[in-house]
Amino acid sequence: MYSAYFTTLDNDFAKALAALFEKNGIPVVTELQSGIEFFIDTTDFTPADDNRALGEGLSESACAEAYKKNVSEPITKLQNAILYLSGRRRVCFLSSRASSIQYSEATTGFAHNMAKAALHQILTVTKNTLIPRGYTFRLFDPMTGEVPVEKAAASAFVYFTRDRYFDGPDQPTRDDELNVLLRDARGREIPW
Repeated sequence: MYSAYFTTLDNDFAKALAALFEKNGIPVVTELQSGIEFFIDTTDFTPADDNRALGEGLSESACAEAYKKNVSEPITKLQNAILYLSGRRRVCFLSSRASSIQYSEATTGFAHNMAKAALHQILTVTKNTLIPRGYTFRLFDPMTGEVPVEKAAASAFVYFTRDRYFDGPDQPTRDDELNVLLRDARGREIPW
C-alpha cells in the first residue's frame, strides 16, 4: 500500500490534510520508507521580523532564515525522498499567492514571499529532470485566513490526489502533469 510522506505536521493545515489522507485509506508517514506515493511539504515559515513594509528595506537575517526553512530544508527532504517514491510519484509543496511575481498584493512579509518564489524556480528546474522519470508536481496556496482550514485541506487533497487535470478547451495541450502550477484553495491557477 502506498503512503503519503509529510515533511511536517506542525500546523493546522498539515494536520487537517493528513487526516483526509488517512480517512481515504492512504497512510501518512513522517519518516522515509519504501512505497511513498506522495511527497507533501507543508512548511510555511515566516520569520518573526518579517514585518517590514514597502520602503523600509529587508531584514537580511529574516531573508536567510526564510530561505533556509522554506527552500533549503524542504528541497533537501525532497532529495532524500526521491529514492522512496513510487506509484504516482507526486511532489506537493505548500506555497502562497503572495509569492507570485505577477499576482502579489503583499505589502509585508517579503522574506517569506521571496523564499517561496525561489522555491517555485527551483522546482521548475527540478521538474525538467523528474517529469520524464514519472514524477509530477503540485504547488498549493491554502489561502490562510481567507478559507477555513478544513475547506483548504479538502481542496488540497483533491488537487494532490487527482489524476491528469485538463485545463479547459482554451488550453487543450496544457495539463498539471507537465507543468509546475500554483493553485489556490478555490482551484484557481495563480500566475507566478
